[in-house]
Amino acid sequence: MENKRKILTGVLKAAELKDYKGHSKFDALNSPLLYLLSFNNKWLKLIYTQIVKQLPFNIRPILKVEKSRNPKGIALFARAYFFLYQQTGDTNYLKKGEFLIRWLLDNPSPDQPHLCWGYNFIWQNTIFLQGKFEPNAVVSVFVGEALIHAYRITQKEEYLNALCSISDFIMKDLPVLYASENERAIAYVLRKAGAVVLNIQVLTGAFLVKVWKHTGKPRLKETARHHINYTVNRRTAYNAWYYTFPKEKSPIHHDNYHTGGILDGLLEYYEETGDDQYMEIYWKGSDYYRKNLFEPDGAPKWMNDKTYPFDIHGAAQGIISFKKAGRHDSKFMLQAETIADWTIRNLYRKEKHDFVYRQGRWLKWNYSLMRWCNAWMARALAEPDA
Repeated sequence: MENKRKILTGVLKAAELKDYKGHSKFDALNSPLLYLLSFNNKWLKLIYTQIVKQLPFNIRPILKVEKSRNPKGIALFARAYFFLYQQTGDTNYLKKGEFLIRWLLDNPSPDQPHLCWGYNFIWQNTIFLQGKFEPNAVVSVFVGEALIHAYRITQKEEYLNALCSISDFIMKDLPVLYASENERAIAYVLRKAGAVVLNIQVLTGAFLVKVWKHTGKPRLKETARHHINYTVNRRTAYNAWYYTFPKEKSPIHHDNYHTGGILDGLLEYYEETGDDQYMEIYWKGSDYYRKNLFEPDGAPKWMNDKTYPFDIHGAAQGIISFKKAGRHDSKFMLQAETIADWTIRNLYRKEKHDFVYRQGRWLKWNYSLMRWCNAWMARALAEPDA
């Protein structure tokens, strides 16, 4: 099998040659035709988005969906470069990572009081509609994670100032959906919704505690803990999480990559603070993740109750999550390697230096999406073993 470092650098080079531009999983409404034919109807928008996402071939070029940079993808690529710099000492990787950070800082969501970012497409889901580049918690945190990585390497004050601004976006701008003495939950977007997205609370909590680590502001740590408490306290009896609370608000049950993201946040809280209050839940959740969301050969199941399709994002998340776990318990490192080997055998295209979208029971979605496939796999393959 081709060396994983060689695959990683090949993926990064191929992405760079395309200026890191590509199509996205949910970008159907960037088609002028489909947007016009939606007649501003939520359900038509949702149907078009789902059809384009589910088709086993890429119809976006026919629909005139333009390729563009996805801020979340740019952040993932930047982190891959930073990891490579740390592993090799090659300053070219640092320069490439900072080049992408510069683009992110120059292209935040417009007309906002604090730094924040959104997706490069119009996105209709069951809970809300988002405009192109309208800010949300997820993209802003992923950019923030890249900035934390950059700051820890370079100690540039500009990056820390940006991190403080993103923290203000999370703490002050996103609507609060629930608050009690020990819990807090915020919205995904800049408007209230009828459900709390559970992984968002851990994602933002893990980010805020990292900013606390560099600023010492106690409110950041307190808010981080309250966000994490909200999601931890809504786990199932078998230490898994639904996508939303209430669970009936989303068709997603215990899915692969959101589960991995929650677990990563719990571990990162411990690593940043030394506070192990969530670690028993983390280890039990990690065992559930390993046993219920992956096949024995490393293939990433779609959900706990649905095996197919094997999605590239689930594979990438599994590699990241089990490498993180493996630094504390070596048995999980083997799981990460098993997933990586399966992914390269089944979803990697050597001639194109990219990864394809997904594998079904009978057919393969044999096309690549820049952020969903290649940015995520670059980030996963770059994740250090120790």
